[in-house]
Amino acid sequence: MPRSRRHGEYAPLRPGQPDRRPWLRTAQLNTAGWSALLGVCAAAGGVGVLLARALGLPGSSGLALTVVPVGAVVLADRRRWADMETSFGWGGSVAEVSRVVEELRNRGVDAQVRPEPQYEQPWWDRIDTPPDAEPTASLVYTNRHAATVRDVLRSHGLDLPNQW
Repeated sequence: MPRSRRHGEYAPLRPGQPDRRPWLRTAQLNTAGWSALLGVCAAAGGVGVLLARALGLPGSSGLALTVVPVGAVVLADRRRWADMETSFGWGGSVAEVSRVVEELRNRGVDAQVRPEPQYEQPWWDRIDTPPDAEPTASLVYTNRHAATVRDVLRSHGLDLPNQW
């Protein structure tokens, strides 16, 4: 009897409330980081007020520059997140994952097949796997292609767990 494994179902972090995505996906600011960001925002606001007054506009119109540093941080964070690799395994064989990878490559996604590490070990060092088990693999892709990967996997009857 072949063994199959599924991903764990994710429980909501706060029961009764919808899960919210954090506005920074990879950056985790400490006290010094928050202070620096607020300081740069205040400096940008001050420069905006001085620039607005120099142009003959009301000083409050220059306060719009206050949000520019926050936008730059969010843009850099999203770009970094999009370049990060992620993987998804559903217990599919290497051949099955390879077929999905080929379909994704036809759609312009740079996807790869990554065999599960337990099958790269010698047979005597495998703890949880029976010796005659078929090797499984995971699908590896970058986060920027998550929507395309989700569509292809749904067409194959698979569904990604909730993520960002």
